[in-house]
Amino acid sequence: MNTFRVSRFVFRVGATRRVALTPETPHPKRHTRNPKHGLHSERGMALMVVLWVLAFLGVVFMSFTFSMRTELGAAGNFREQAETHSLAEAGIYRAATEIINADRNADPDSTLYDALDERWHANPGAYENVPLGRGTYQVTVSDEESKIPLNGATDAILRRLFSNSGVRDGRLLSTIVDSILDWRDPDTLHRLNGAEDDYYLSLPAPYRAKNGDFETMDELLLVKGMTPEILYGNVASPDRRAELETQLPWERHRLGEYLGVARHLSVFGTGHVNVNTASPEVLMALGLTAGETKLVLGRRDEVPFRDVIHLTSFLVSTVGTARQGSELVPAGQPGVAPMGQTLTELQQIGRTYSRTFYVESTGRMSGSRIASRIAAVLQNVGPPGRPKLSVRLWSLDPRQGA
Repeated sequence: MNTFRVSRFVFRVGATRRVALTPETPHPKRHTRNPKHGLHSERGMALMVVLWVLAFLGVVFMSFTFSMRTELGAAGNFREQAETHSLAEAGIYRAATEIINADRNADPDSTLYDALDERWHANPGAYENVPLGRGTYQVTVSDEESKIPLNGATDAILRRLFSNSGVRDGRLLSTIVDSILDWRDPDTLHRLNGAEDDYYLSLPAPYRAKNGDFETMDELLLVKGMTPEILYGNVASPDRRAELETQLPWERHRLGEYLGVARHLSVFGTGHVNVNTASPEVLMALGLTAGETKLVLGRRDEVPFRDVIHLTSFLVSTVGTARQGSELVPAGQPGVAPMGQTLTELQQIGRTYSRTFYVESTGRMSGSRIASRIAAVLQNVGPPGRPKLSVRLWSLDPRQGA
């Protein structure tokens, strides 16, 4: 008997009879795994792992690159800062050399006097954008003794100075001047409009009066009545400030505008004022009237005064005993003193040479925004003809030398 299968039916064929076909019992279905499908899944997981690893490495690489760029930039800035600082120092030393060399009788310098046309002050080749190495330095030199000595100024001098610097309110003027004198004197008794410990201890942030000399210009801000505007100025516009600086004190009429009295005061001088370099405000503070100040400014521009006797003789020969320009004295100042008294006071505080200089130097690198500034106060402590400089101030904050 033969057996064969057609689809689900099985046929058995014998020799003499036919067998009916019967359905084959179905086999249970088997679940088999497709080998190609498993291979694709493993490859997808591997690809995801690789992408995550690459992303992580990319983040690490970018962080490392940013860190290195930052460190390289910081190192470059540090190097440039060091170079600009050295350039600024070089400017200070150059100014010191010019100050020493100016103390000689070689035109326009003189051992008899110090004036604004001498090489210590007017020297573009030594001071203006001088190339050195990879950068340049810029230097300005001013006479510290062209200013009023803060620790030695009298009541009358301070009143004239603050009034000519814009303080026109008589009560405020008296408060500031009396408080400055109270701050300096050793006692605890205050003047009529001044202040001592009883006032300063009643403030929200209490402190005591110093009862000693001023050491910095900022110390004036602790004095009753003083404000930053009066001390350092409140004219924000450079054009307006330049305009006011070209005007004489009696030509400024707008109330509330201050150029800053600090530029006329010093805590480093020797207690004298050089009449060859003093500003109009300082000359008027010394007792000269507006008319006399104009005469002195014009005369010294032509020929500097050799000594104070030369100045007083010029005033006597030009003005006589009458006081010119006394009608322009602002309110709050003491009255105009007799000519004889003014000349005597000039001989006591005035002179025509200087021993203390303020130097400010700025160093810059070519093609860089980085700059370094140094302020120094240099004092000549040597005898005439044998200069010897002493450093009274060395500061990275130029304002401290103001």
